[in-house]
Amino acid sequence: MKKLIEKIKTDKGISITLELDTERNIYIMTVEKDNEKAVFEGNISEIQEKAKKYFVKSLKNIKNKIEISILEELFNRS
Repeated sequence: MKKLIEKIKTDKGISITLELDTERNIYIMTVEKDNEKAVFEGNISEIQEKAKKYFVKSLKNIKNKIEISILEELFNRS
């Protein structure tokens, strides 16, 4: 059985839900935006570590896309 701990919705459309699964005795954090969904399970410190890795990877992906876009723009100007 899951017990809702907290649910947050930001003005940017990001929804974060923190639940406690009482049967498995773990926390579940779900992050949703548009059609993307990320679920992290474990104790609080495990969730923090997994979420940190996920968001760092996401930021690196965004950075790479920006760099590619800049390079394409420079190439098209030539």
